[in-house]
Amino acid sequence: MRSRSASRAARVCVLGALVCLLVPNAGADPLAADGIQVGSIAELDLQAVREILDASDDVGAPAIRERRALTLEEAVRVSLENNLGLQVVALAVEGSEFDVRGARSKFYPVLAVEGQASETKRAHSAPTRPDEFTENQKAQAMIRQEVPTGGRVSVGVGYGREFKNEFNENLSTGLSGNLESVSELGGLGIEIQQPLLRGGRIYVARRMILDAEYDNAIRRAELRGQILNVTAETKTAYYRVIQALRQIEVIQQALARDAELVRASDALFEAGRVSKVDVYSAEISRSNNQARLATARADLEIAQNALRKVIGLPADVQVDAMDRTIPFRPLQIELDSWIERALESRPEMVVMRNRMEKADLAVRISKNATLPSLDVRGGFQPGFDWKSWNWQAGVGFEYAIGNVGAKSSLGKARVQRAQARQEYVRQTRDIELEVRAVEIRLRESIERLKSLILQVENARAKGEIARGRFEMGLASNLDVTDADAELVRAESMLLAALVDYASNRALMEARIGGPL
Repeated sequence: MRSRSASRAARVCVLGALVCLLVPNAGADPLAADGIQVGSIAELDLQAVREILDASDDVGAPAIRERRALTLEEAVRVSLENNLGLQVVALAVEGSEFDVRGARSKFYPVLAVEGQASETKRAHSAPTRPDEFTENQKAQAMIRQEVPTGGRVSVGVGYGREFKNEFNENLSTGLSGNLESVSELGGLGIEIQQPLLRGGRIYVARRMILDAEYDNAIRRAELRGQILNVTAETKTAYYRVIQALRQIEVIQQALARDAELVRASDALFEAGRVSKVDVYSAEISRSNNQARLATARADLEIAQNALRKVIGLPADVQVDAMDRTIPFRPLQIELDSWIERALESRPEMVVMRNRMEKADLAVRISKNATLPSLDVRGGFQPGFDWKSWNWQAGVGFEYAIGNVGAKSSLGKARVQRAQARQEYVRQTRDIELEVRAVEIRLRESIERLKSLILQVENARAKGEIARGRFEMGLASNLDVTDADAELVRAESMLLAALVDYASNRALMEARIGGPL
């Protein structure tokens, strides 16, 4: 019998070992391994929930490598220095400034040095007739300058030499032979080329410069718009951190009141003046506020993450808000004035105006391109002795039959100008609607604040009355907990409304393009 029992026990041990090997955590506590399935809250095993919470990994907040204490003004400054989106736009501005410098170089003078030599030999089949030679040498140095009228002026100094060895036969004397001659000309010279129709306008010659300047103005306006938006975002994120900190204070004050209420309820219960229900009610109120405190601390971490993001700091750098107050200043609602300022100063409107001017320029350029080409040119080169000279003059005319390409370009330019004007109208409407939307929020904040101030005053008064009646045994602490819950809710809403007011004020400054 013992051998059978031992054998059976051995088989059980082996089977158990196989189960442990094949099924992970088979020997562990099933509650710890699989947890529980939460269904009806009324039937929930609260002790099982506690055990799972105890077994959970609660490591707390992530480690902080560095702490930076910043005031609101310092936070805005650091944000303007480190914000990644702002840096991208700033680099675009820097690149457009190089484009302007490059376009302006069109009217920088150009030094040109040229040299040329040639020789021509004419061989004759008759043995009695010698070969003929012609040699040419030419050298010149000049300064060439593009002029705003679309023409070109060249001023320089040059030297030319021509040597000829030609066969000469004198019929009167009957003598023949090669005759050598040398011709030299050197001196100062000037040459001018000027288009009169196509290409002969100042705005045509300066087209590259004007386009580059328009693009630079657009990039600068976009940078200013980014600065306004980043400033408003930084202020809002900073105010949210202050709100989270102050919200924690609100809940901590409520927890201090809960602790007093729990002690008072226990004492009155021991004295037989209240029932156990009052003790439970006080404990429930404290538990509720402890849960709110956990949420408020999480909200603080999220607000700090948002502040780090807009400032451009690493994720492991803790930002400590040095300013713990929320600015609340009187504000006169001046919607018409705000809209007028926005339409005048908003960077987006500056962008639209420059785009329209650039489109107008493109139409004028395209119109000029439909004209025929009529160019004149001329030059004069006196010798060093001022007795010899060389001058030249000419005119050229050209007209493309049908001129389809230039007319098509003009039609496209006009369409793009119309598009730019429609975008300007749309941008004007959008900006006005944005200003109106923020103005609505400001008015809403003001009305909410008026109501919430009265609500907080009433909640505080209600709490004092409820505590007095509870201490005299005239009421249960349900009145106290109810009043305290209303006070926490009212103070939280008041805090949020104050932050919304300050944030909307900062946003309005961004929407109108300057401080209020």
